[in-house]
Amino acid sequence: MRILPRHPAPGRHAARPRRVLLLSDSYRPTVNGVVTSIDELRQGLLEAGHDVRVLTVGPVRRTTFDGSVYRLPSLDASHIYPHARLGRPVDAETFADLLAWRPDVLHSHTEFVAFWWARRLAHQLRAPHVHTYHTLYADYSHYFFPHKGIGRSLCAGFARQTLNRTTTVIAPSAKIEHLLRGYGVRVPIAVVPTGVDLTRFTPGEASASLRASLGLTPGIPVILSLGRLAAEKNVTETVELLAAVRDEPWQLVVAGDGPEAGTLRRQVERLGLGDRVRFAGAVDPAQVPDYFRLADVFVSASRSETQGLTFLEALASGVPVLCRDDASVDGIVQDGHNGRRYREPEDFARALTWLLRDPALRRRWSHGATRTASGFGRAAFVDAVCATYDRARGCVATARWAA
Repeated sequence: MRILPRHPAPGRHAARPRRVLLLSDSYRPTVNGVVTSIDELRQGLLEAGHDVRVLTVGPVRRTTFDGSVYRLPSLDASHIYPHARLGRPVDAETFADLLAWRPDVLHSHTEFVAFWWARRLAHQLRAPHVHTYHTLYADYSHYFFPHKGIGRSLCAGFARQTLNRTTTVIAPSAKIEHLLRGYGVRVPIAVVPTGVDLTRFTPGEASASLRASLGLTPGIPVILSLGRLAAEKNVTETVELLAAVRDEPWQLVVAGDGPEAGTLRRQVERLGLGDRVRFAGAVDPAQVPDYFRLADVFVSASRSETQGLTFLEALASGVPVLCRDDASVDGIVQDGHNGRRYREPEDFARALTWLLRDPALRRRWSHGATRTASGFGRAAFVDAVCATYDRARGCVATARWAA
């Protein structure tokens, strides 16, 4: 028998906190940027005194609820996208329980089954439906559609038809707001960068045991690449660029796993970099701050970021960032202050050479990194999201009055 939640009596709190339901087709134990963003928001909302639940998918054939997270039965959909699952679109008991709980805001984070749960609940409750657009599907269309142009067109149409059903959309960066407007999204869009836990990601001494387990050489600068090893993350470009700086001392830690892992290992051997590159494999989320503390420089060649949460985590850890010039990091990676945004291979080689040769420059950019990250803490993120909730509620109230 499934145990359903107990509902607090009305008026229990003098100032009732918001009841927020976060909905996503991807959640823990899956590890990705969407899940990290949801967890940061959930924890921040809880710390601010709000009542938060999550609706997501689970691996078993019945719905479960642990007091805060509902997990719907789901089917494996990894043939569409790695690790993807499709949840049950209908569950009368869970739906009734959520109606009884009466969330003030439905906040969806993916555009599939969880999104349509949010739509139905919003309609029944006459509550605002806020949606965060996390993923540039056009950059992932190679997983499900072989023709790039048609795939991008389908992604644009899908976003337009889906997002225009919501009350408000949250875009993690101005880049995404501009993209969605180009798609024809007409509802209000709020630009709210995801925040990071500044108590977790901090500068500090690297773990001696982690350094030893990776076989890192003392005194040689460590370059870190952290994230999923997939085509859209473009780690092969990073390795190619590093090969052109082989006359300088460096060692690379590749933290993460994915479909491109084999390709990367073969590339490293082909380029003769086997003695400089350490493949750490998939990293436990609890260990991620330790990996950042290992690094002297964080590198990324990805062009598929909506914001690039790992960039913020690196900066909060005091690690300068060397990345592709992309609008997703506007206001985050600042040339000459906390890192460098490169456009051409020569830009990358020049900036990395400076950093490798000049410890004082690394220290200056490290200080700049932590100063920048201080403006992207979790509390500021939650305040901005709550302000968006309030505006969305105002939109719903106005629509009711007009009707």
